[in-house]
Amino acid sequence: MNNHTTDLDGPVAVRYWFDQRLTERKGYQTKNLDQMDESLRAMGITDGGQLAGTTPQELGRRLGVDAVIYCDLLEFQYQTTGFLNVRKVRARFKMVNCTTGETLWENEGLGANSEGAVSSSAALQAGIKHLSAQLTEKAMQSPLRTEIWDMVWNAIEFLPRGR
Repeated sequence: MNNHTTDLDGPVAVRYWFDQRLTERKGYQTKNLDQMDESLRAMGITDGGQLAGTTPQELGRRLGVDAVIYCDLLEFQYQTTGFLNVRKVRARFKMVNCTTGETLWENEGLGANSEGAVSSSAALQAGIKHLSAQLTEKAMQSPLRTEIWDMVWNAIEFLPRGR
């Protein structure tokens, strides 16, 4: 996953839930994420941005897979102002055939929620609630989970089922 955000927890959470949904909802057989990371590290790849330095064919051969999914995490944010509080996750995905290099599927997903307030006291309450939820989610290692679920579903809704 290529992380275009400043959030370091986002890629881990998005990757986990994308993998879960791909298996549960679309019937794809995926490789264990820890094993994939280990194989990528052996290739010298420790960051999603480094994937451009290799080909899908090489990745397929080294990872033992038929296709790879590239992801660009574009937004992963909590925006808290009190009067308007926004939670947003946006990512772009692309599945590539490891034999031919052909793009099999690509889509972008968005998951967002917002809450507004019209008075100062309501804005203060909403801001405190929003910050509290953010801190709790970070502590529980589940940042923006609802928004990730929505984003992933929006992205894979029209992805053909796995064999």
